[in-house]
Amino acid sequence: MAEQGTTADTATAGATSRRRVTLTREAILEAAMHLCSPEGGGVLTFSRLGKELGADPTAVYRHFRDKDDLVLALTEQLIDEAVLLTADSGLSPDQWREWLTLTARAVRAVHLARPALAVLGANRTTASPAETRSVEEIIAVLHRAGLPPVEAAECYRMLLDLTLAFVQSTAAFLILGPAVQAKDDAAWSVKYGLLPADRFPMLHQGSARLTELFRNDGEVFELVLETFLDGVGLKIERARQRS
Repeated sequence: MAEQGTTADTATAGATSRRRVTLTREAILEAAMHLCSPEGGGVLTFSRLGKELGADPTAVYRHFRDKDDLVLALTEQLIDEAVLLTADSGLSPDQWREWLTLTARAVRAVHLARPALAVLGANRTTASPAETRSVEEIIAVLHRAGLPPVEAAECYRMLLDLTLAFVQSTAAFLILGPAVQAKDDAAWSVKYGLLPADRFPMLHQGSARLTELFRNDGEVFELVLETFLDGVGLKIERARQRS
């Protein structure tokens, strides 16, 4: 009986200790970022967040109204990271093509490091200072390259939409279970590869390359980004000829 009492007392003390943990906004964000990464399990819930922090999950509500409020704060951090990656590159904004390429790669990289968060937040708008400065800077880079402000704003929107669409597509696949991923992989490498050449001649000739690209979202992203920037280059040339 004494042993049972000791166990109960220990459990009660542990629960009390968890409830008394003082959480900071920064500690919550750091723990949530970890949970959104593959190493952290790739699932963000307040229950899991409480366990990660060693605290009652309800304590998170003192700093964030709800999960959406938390997701927006986490997304703001991703934007900060992407901006810093671009700034630390040493590239001049006057190198518009290289600068925009690096910006898109940075946005993609910071999101895919936490695919669970990318699925939740890649299509959100935080209106944070970092996001606002980033929007202004990208439009300014395009304007200095030769585009009028309105066309520069249009190209900014296309660049970000393109990048974040790829982010969400890749992230959604990354958070699937290994068995589901393997099933999709087999659909390309086996089913498409075995289609009769007489009925699907173009698909038959391209199936090997399609299989390669299915396994490499990064290469597909680079191909699409290069094609998009080729188009931006043409718009810049036309704008310079008009002026």
